[in-house]
Amino acid sequence: MTTFVRSHETLPGGVVSACAYDASGLEPGEHRGLPSPWLTFVVSTAGPVRTFGTVDEPGPPDASRATAYDVLLAGLHPVAARVEQPTRQSGVQLALHPLAARRLLGCTAAELTGVGQDGADVLGPVAAELHGRVAEAPGGQRLRVAEVWLRTRLAATDQGRRVRPEVVRAWQVLQASRGRCRVDDLAREVGLSPRHLRDLVRAELGATPKALARAFRFDHVVARLAADKRGLARLALEAGYADQAHLTREFSAMAGCSPTAWLVEERRNLQDGGHRNRPG
Repeated sequence: MTTFVRSHETLPGGVVSACAYDASGLEPGEHRGLPSPWLTFVVSTAGPVRTFGTVDEPGPPDASRATAYDVLLAGLHPVAARVEQPTRQSGVQLALHPLAARRLLGCTAAELTGVGQDGADVLGPVAAELHGRVAEAPGGQRLRVAEVWLRTRLAATDQGRRVRPEVVRAWQVLQASRGRCRVDDLAREVGLSPRHLRDLVRAELGATPKALARAFRFDHVVARLAADKRGLARLALEAGYADQAHLTREFSAMAGCSPTAWLVEERRNLQDGGHRNRPG
């Protein structure tokens, strides 16, 4: 049995989506932590989140390279993470805006390396404090505890050095167009050379404008697939791919499987409403 609870209140600044989850009786296996334009923040209350690298690494998961964190933070990554799926899962998962990382996490999004790192390494001792509060809260209150913690953190954090306006504008254009924007056009929009824009965006977010555009297109496809609103051919054209074959190639490169295979894998989560908790 799996339950998801999405926040219906106004979220703290910089939090794009938030949900609490509780699942039992799952089949042990591997879950794909899909790429997206958002940062991932997980507080796990049923044992640590274990990751085994990414889907583009050949062979079975290498247990010797596994990471396990009670509080996990993941930056922008171009391919899906390999995440252990145990029989029991519970906790809180939030999607954070990369441009809010300075205020929420005390670092830039670019400083979050790989598909997941220990929240204690980023946040310090407060990560364990947050985990304790969430774990002690009744199931229905866990999400509220995490949101209050984030609001308190925002209130106590000054603005510090602001994100360059050109980076902010580039993000806005990419988001509004769902990644359907050429880098040269984007550079003209913000008044920079393509190379200068690329360097600024990568320094702040850890990804190039081209990689961000790819992530926005992919995220849109995943959301549409989860909602079952488009056939693949029509979705490919809507999302800016040349055709269905192009969409399938891009999806496979980023997720490690085809769109139809992903739908089969995620059938239970889709039926339980898990992907309705995606941002947007």
